[in-house]
Amino acid sequence: MKGRLLFIKEWCRKRQLVYKEALAKILQEAVKNVHTVEQREYMERRLSQEIILSSASLPDWFDKALLEGMTKVLKDSDAPRNSFSSQQSCIPFEAGRFNAHRQAETVFKAIFKGKTPQQWTRTSFSVLYGMCYGQEAVPGLRVEEISPCMFRIHMPRKDLANASPLDCSTVMGYLYGAMEKLGADGILVLHDKCSLAWEEVFPECVFELSWNE
Repeated sequence: MKGRLLFIKEWCRKRQLVYKEALAKILQEAVKNVHTVEQREYMERRLSQEIILSSASLPDWFDKALLEGMTKVLKDSDAPRNSFSSQQSCIPFEAGRFNAHRQAETVFKAIFKGKTPQQWTRTSFSVLYGMCYGQEAVPGLRVEEISPCMFRIHMPRKDLANASPLDCSTVMGYLYGAMEKLGADGILVLHDKCSLAWEEVFPECVFELSWNE
């Protein structure tokens, strides 16, 4: 969650926006996506005081509402809310990318250090997946190696019950940012099969990750 606030600060800095004003607007939009008075008060208290540490573990509904608010406030008027290719950016994608860069240098440095893109995708991604979705979700994750520089990542819909297509774009951005930190180039992340956007068509979310040899 700390990464969300740092991303908002950096986004505002690059675009010469007033961070406090942007955060207030994001909070205003975010609370529209909560369902109880208690949730609203909790979110207002945590965001207005910015009491969020790097180690903070916050409820899924909090992150979902915050991501919705961020996307609505920060995106350009003609930009998409979410995307299915790293060739088309969006706010959730850039937030995931930013967080991968940040975590590779700080809290998850040991998980990135000394890894090749192949090694990280084969083994390290499942470790991070368990941290995000719980260890009970890890057995359902499948990382398929198509070639040395191409992987297909399968995530069952049942493990994404609290997620939305915005989260899928965040995953895309994280994968892209991780590959950047690991020195890959020619990176491409595709998400042509999304169980959250097209629930009746796909039983799982599939991400295709590739880079140049």
